[in-house]
Amino acid sequence: MGSGETGQGEAGDPATVNDANTVPVATTGNDGVAAADQGATPTTMLKASATKAPVPAAELLRGNAGDIQATTVSMERSGAERITAERAVMDRSGARTLDARSAQLDRSGVVTLKSERAVIQDGSAMVVTAGEVRLVKSKVAVAAGPLTADGETRILFHVGPVTGGARPLVDASSVAGWVAAAVAAVLLLANRRRGR
Repeated sequence: MGSGETGQGEAGDPATVNDANTVPVATTGNDGVAAADQGATPTTMLKASATKAPVPAAELLRGNAGDIQATTVSMERSGAERITAERAVMDRSGARTLDARSAQLDRSGVVTLKSERAVIQDGSAMVVTAGEVRLVKSKVAVAAGPLTADGETRILFHVGPVTGGARPLVDASSVAGWVAAAVAAVLLLANRRRGR
């Protein structure tokens, strides 16, 4: 095989991968069941965000998982149902639910994100609840918490302070304004009917 090819050699040889930083996730054990199906999540070493010290992390590369629970989770081109972690890093990945103390999503999507600090770059989320959110060229349906938005960020509804260029389509103050206008209109109509 050439240096840029991938595939299997002789019968029984493991699959080769042309990506130096990638290992096959779904390796088959002696019983013929893939490791990903057995609930085994591969482990790797990542740098801690503040100290840059190496820390063990559950790593999912080009695979799918059900529920992942670890101190640090790193996903690349993968998917998961539910992730619970202190720190989660996602690159071109997706998850249904992400609950992490610190979350960093790059070209990734999540349905529900709950975090103390979250950064979403060129990604999307349906519901984000965080102590601090930073969005860069991202799309979010509902966000709660202090938000910093850069680039072409789109937000449908947001509760909390917003800094940066993007403004939500609907926020708490605009909802309050609409409610106040509706109440005023109802009172005005009620007064006119009473005066007749």
